[in-house]
Amino acid sequence: MPDSTVLQRRESFSRNLRVLLLQPPRPEAVDKEYLATQIPINLCYLAAVLEKAQAEVRIIDYFVDDYTAELLTNELRDFRPDIVGIGSFTSSIKYVEPIARTVKLFNPRIVTLLGGVHLSALPQQTMPDVPSIDLGVVGEGEETLKEIYLAIKNGLPLCDIDGICYREDGRTVLTPRRALIENLDDIPFPARHLVPLEKYKRAHVSRGFSRKYLNIMELFTSRGCPNKCIFCAGHVNYGFKLRYRSFENIRAEILLLREQYGIDHITFDDDTLTINRDLVVQVSSLLKEYNITFDCNARVNTVDYELLKHMKNCGCKKVSFGVESGSPRMLKLLKKGITVEQVKHAFRMAKKAGIKYIEGTFMMGGHPDETLEDVEMTRKLMFELMPDFISMSIIIPFPGTETCNLMVQRGLLSEKPDWANYTFNVHKKLPFERLTYLTASQLIALQAHIIKSYYMNPVYLLRKVLGIRSLRDLAYFVKLGRQFFSLFMLKKN
Repeated sequence: MPDSTVLQRRESFSRNLRVLLLQPPRPEAVDKEYLATQIPINLCYLAAVLEKAQAEVRIIDYFVDDYTAELLTNELRDFRPDIVGIGSFTSSIKYVEPIARTVKLFNPRIVTLLGGVHLSALPQQTMPDVPSIDLGVVGEGEETLKEIYLAIKNGLPLCDIDGICYREDGRTVLTPRRALIENLDDIPFPARHLVPLEKYKRAHVSRGFSRKYLNIMELFTSRGCPNKCIFCAGHVNYGFKLRYRSFENIRAEILLLREQYGIDHITFDDDTLTINRDLVVQVSSLLKEYNITFDCNARVNTVDYELLKHMKNCGCKKVSFGVESGSPRMLKLLKKGITVEQVKHAFRMAKKAGIKYIEGTFMMGGHPDETLEDVEMTRKLMFELMPDFISMSIIIPFPGTETCNLMVQRGLLSEKPDWANYTFNVHKKLPFERLTYLTASQLIALQAHIIKSYYMNPVYLLRKVLGIRSLRDLAYFVKLGRQFFSLFMLKKN
């Protein structure tokens, strides 16, 4: 049931408002030091837009901070926000209502907002589950959040804003979907100054790179992805159309990061940095000029030797390729748009170019019809490629993906899902009992077996030892080895 005093605002404020942006806790993390931890850059973008509108903003990231209702209440008492915005992944959606309820108990006049890909994919299902949330932000959030802030400040109705959802007469109302931001240069640089970087040093930012040893910053050059992989929910908020920032805008942010933070490494978080070849050449050449190294994600069909060699010469230390499967049949079912031969060629070219780390990400169960034979083909390809790092995940059928829709149609997902299981971990319960040919227990056992057999392979271990070139590398891999041993060798599947 809606709070009409919230939806039909009449009170205006003569002062600038205070906005608290929260990221809920990571659900039942296997090992906070083992999992990659990055600054909440999406919240930092939202904070930057709000600061430009003259709001006073604070960010709390419960991925790195301890969460209890008492600790949150202390923060509310100290900051006294007018608006609290929560950005939630699917796996942490269960924390939203307790957090929002605590906010409302502290002060029922605080306007509570929920955003993130889970709400955007399932607004009708999510809003009834979070009665302490006043408004949901659907899709790309910067412009919507700015309009919400200005409406609250000026006493204007909130229900006239595009890109939101709210409850009315027991139903969820969606306003018209907001168009994507055409010019990404219009978005101010993320408000990283609101994030205590020292709290992000206990885990790597990207496999191979830790803030304990490098001054690292995450950076996006684009939004959206034109590929149609059936397991990816990236299009829910950002669509399939690629939008790029200009080189001049990216250059200005890099120079700002160099001046303010003394960065010496950038992790590019774009889904695929290498689609825009000309931009990659420009940006990597700039980084070389300032002696800043970098790592990035790439697709095997968007690289060649010349590009990879240029990237290496400009300081590229790692390329991560999304392989997913070694089965040609599965690659087609996944709509990856790549072939096994392209995978092999890309890895050969990256090694030939001399890039320090080559990562391969693999997946089981991306399509419910995967068989044990398909998994074995993936395992064999993994050992043939011999990446420096691997990720062998089990599919998480996130809402909004074709994989999720397929599993719903086949009755493979519960009608009352436990969203806490929708996270890429190991040693956990999956959000389904079985696929068509493989059970959840089989997949979990296969995942552990493949990861252990890969990283304990004598050939791999020898290559890693011989590849260590500094005490920093040695310290990093010793720590990673201890965590791996604790995670995989001391725990039962």
